[in-house]
Amino acid sequence: MSDQLNKPLEIWINEDLLLPGVRPAPLLMHLSPPDTNPQLQFWNLLRDKLPELVKIHRFTDLADAGKIVVTPHFISSYYGLHKEAELHKFRRQVLGSKRTLVTFANCLECQAYPGEILFASATYRDKKEKSIPTPPWIYDLGEKVNMPKPSIPTVGFVGNVEYPSRLNTLILRYIKFSDSMVNWMACNLFVNRNLNLGMRRLIARLVRKKIIKEVRKAKNLQISVIERKGDFFSLPVEERNRQRAEYIENIENNAYILAMRGDDNGCYHLGEVMSAGRIPVFIDTNKSLPELRGMKWEDFCVIVPFSEVHRIGDYVQAFHDKLSDDDFAEACRKSRAAFDQLLPHNFVLRSLEIIAKSTN
Repeated sequence: MSDQLNKPLEIWINEDLLLPGVRPAPLLMHLSPPDTNPQLQFWNLLRDKLPELVKIHRFTDLADAGKIVVTPHFISSYYGLHKEAELHKFRRQVLGSKRTLVTFANCLECQAYPGEILFASATYRDKKEKSIPTPPWIYDLGEKVNMPKPSIPTVGFVGNVEYPSRLNTLILRYIKFSDSMVNWMACNLFVNRNLNLGMRRLIARLVRKKIIKEVRKAKNLQISVIERKGDFFSLPVEERNRQRAEYIENIENNAYILAMRGDDNGCYHLGEVMSAGRIPVFIDTNKSLPELRGMKWEDFCVIVPFSEVHRIGDYVQAFHDKLSDDDFAEACRKSRAAFDQLLPHNFVLRSLEIIAKSTN
């Protein structure tokens, strides 16, 4: 533990904002029962570590809170239960009291209030961006059996590209979006923070359709792409299990896996690809990625600016050609190592250092 963290950080949580049965924010993970799902057991490493890092106090009256108040859950959890108005009112009250507010947004387009420490996965390289980039925590697929460097780059993707809705269908029927317009919408902080979810799904559809079209046109790549539409979580359990197995098999069988934004500028897929020790082909929509220590994203990741996606074959080929067989294996190893570095039980130390520094 650093000098700034030589004793547990004291934090306060509002009991009225606790949501029974809902995953807590990372700083409170030890308040919940251990995970038993093998793909989620990395959270248990954080649970074991937290008691020596934080000391939690509870309150119902803000006047009883100390100087650091933590929102108990990811912001998306409150939106899912239609409690966002209650949440935003509380955030304003805490900041109005001159206390420090710490909130985790995960993959959700959310603007930090002035003075709030907001950790988020949907972030932008923009001078107006106040959120702190965090990893897109979702599942750990477990490092897969090492694969040899293929003679031809194999590129996989399984995911939603349609985002169907009546509104989006009507808009696309009457409006033709140029590539430059789609690029502007996909990469712009102001646009994404002010459009509702339905309109951002239109952006996701335009972005993903463009990417899949261009990767299919790349003659130098051996591609394995499965396009889906609709809401995965509304499917029957058997079909969800089948599609999930198909998704994991696609990652196992390909050296390079497409990772791109959806209805926000986060990317859960990126973390899962890294967890499997595969090389992400990250389509960059002006996204601010978490800082890595001792390595660079370019060491194990093909980064393709969205404005250059028509050259995706060139980007993948250039990355592939510079690697020997041993270099390819090392890039896969670094992909998994970066995932490990960004797991919650490691990233939490950075989070606490940021909080401690801001309150000193």
